[in-house]
Amino acid sequence: MSNGATLRILRLGAALAIAVALGFQGWADLTHGTFTWGQLPGYFTPLAAIAGVVALTASALAGPSERVWLSLLRVNAATYLVIAGIVYWAVLAQHANPLFPWANAILHGGAGAILVLDWLIVGRRRRLPVSTWWTVLLVPAGWAAFLLVRAARDGWVPYPFLDPARGAAAIATTLSIIAAVGLASVAVLHCATGLRVVQPARPDLPQQEHDA
Repeated sequence: MSNGATLRILRLGAALAIAVALGFQGWADLTHGTFTWGQLPGYFTPLAAIAGVVALTASALAGPSERVWLSLLRVNAATYLVIAGIVYWAVLAQHANPLFPWANAILHGGAGAILVLDWLIVGRRRRLPVSTWWTVLLVPAGWAAFLLVRAARDGWVPYPFLDPARGAAAIATTLSIIAAVGLASVAVLHCATGLRVVQPARPDLPQQEHDA
């Protein structure tokens, strides 16, 4: 079996593992938890996990030449999962009692490690332009906007640090810190491409480097 085929199998296997963990965790939360399908989009971890599954699947099917949009999807998904894990273990773990600890561990640790390792070990030869790094904020910005609309409508928020009772300034400060950590994380990952030990089968052409 070729190295490319092995890598595809590993990526698809990892994507399946994350998807299964998300399915079990979602079933447990919806069946035994306190929230509904309408509240599910308010949680960031499922969004990060879905991004990771899509990134791994797309990269497995893309072949040796990776376009800019796929590279950004991979590094951004890795960042989302890392931030989700950090926030969970630093702020939320003490309040959690997961029904499936293995699924919780995958979603709040294992998935991030997989995406980071995949990004650091395998990828394009040239570093992506700094002007593309801001794209990591797109999903969190949409998520935050959804929560603001939802909170204004019925007061519901998914996490204690987003409770309107804390005040707008405190919430803005918390979100700014999380965004700053996310930007710092994605900057480190973008700059770490020199550590890669597996390169594409053929050099990226200049037009591919700027092809979105």
